[in-house]
Amino acid sequence: MSGMSRPTKKLGRWLRRYSLTLVAALGGAAGVAYAAGWHSPAIARSTATAVLGVAPSPERDQIQDTVQIALLLDTSSSMDGLINQARSHLWKMVDDLGKMTRVVDGKTRGVKIELALYEYGNNTIPESAGYIRQVLPFTTDLDRVSEQLHGLATNGGSEFAGQAIATSINALQWSTDPAAMRFVFVAGNEEFNQGPVTAATAMAAAARKDINVQLIFCGDDEPTWQAAAKLAKSDLVTIDQNQVAQHIASPQDADILRLGNELNGTYIAYGADGRAAVERQAKADASSAKMSPKVALERAQLKGKAIYSNDSWDVVDAVARNNKFLEQAADDKLPGELRGKPLAEKQQIVAANAARRAQLKAQIAKLEAERTGFLDASRAKAGAAPVQSLETELMKSTKKIATKKGYKP
Repeated sequence: MSGMSRPTKKLGRWLRRYSLTLVAALGGAAGVAYAAGWHSPAIARSTATAVLGVAPSPERDQIQDTVQIALLLDTSSSMDGLINQARSHLWKMVDDLGKMTRVVDGKTRGVKIELALYEYGNNTIPESAGYIRQVLPFTTDLDRVSEQLHGLATNGGSEFAGQAIATSINALQWSTDPAAMRFVFVAGNEEFNQGPVTAATAMAAAARKDINVQLIFCGDDEPTWQAAAKLAKSDLVTIDQNQVAQHIASPQDADILRLGNELNGTYIAYGADGRAAVERQAKADASSAKMSPKVALERAQLKGKAIYSNDSWDVVDAVARNNKFLEQAADDKLPGELRGKPLAEKQQIVAANAARRAQLKAQIAKLEAERTGFLDASRAKAGAAPVQSLETELMKSTKKIATKKGYKP
């Protein structure tokens, strides 16, 4: 290394020291590939086994499959309970979806979750639009989804569920990948056969694009929704929209929440939307905490998972996705703490944040496992049956379709 500059040598020593931690941060094949740059392949494989606590086979694929979900919520009067369930179950639903994998060419492939949001049946939306509004197109920005969900408000109206389904099918950018999973979840509490688009027309449009439509009726079984579910070739789901999930306190709660908050300090915002994204992240933390301790904990746990990725505004995630990001990014698009610094120093700052994030995530994962065990034991002791909710019923539907397409939930 005699030809290296002092900053490069310093970075090299730092990376060798913390490369094992970065394996955990990058995960799977990416982490092993990183470690192999500083160690022999054999050491890299054994390191991954030691850090992750699992056998290194099958190798993790860097390619991700796509799961797209368009969530169509009835925001007419009396539907506040449904909206609150969507807000409160968002983190757990995405967490569960993010665990799905399938093996392709001997490699385990994870998923990327894209969510879209529509509201329908709201009188504040023009009749000419069918009282239907696209709140968000498909996005991986979960904090933005949370922000928009918390911005929804109910207001009387006509619920054109069939037209809402057709609108989402025609307006959204659906993946054409045969392996992708595409879902429309539509929830409401009035008769389904209102409006100009029939259930048969809506379901036929979905079938042409291999989009699975799941109907969720807020109330007891309803004939028109049951008939629509048969056309969609799915089971009608019924839920009590006003049901509130019970929180069971555990010894791990306080530490999980503390670590979840500490994760925010590892983010390095960049770009025109960076500052607003940081504010959205903090706002999502606060709104989750306001809803209930259960929601706050599920939010903190999700932030410790790879599925919570913010490469569109966070330098650490951007570098994890593209290791040439710092070399390619215009200096004026980077935050002040990186701007004007040599590349080696930028890399060192980002690597330090990545290592700290990996450490926090590992701690959260350990506490989450302990908390899950505590909750399972508590529920078994109480003998309470699982309560049907928007989140539990959506997961049943997605898991059924996932199994048919070769995914392991």
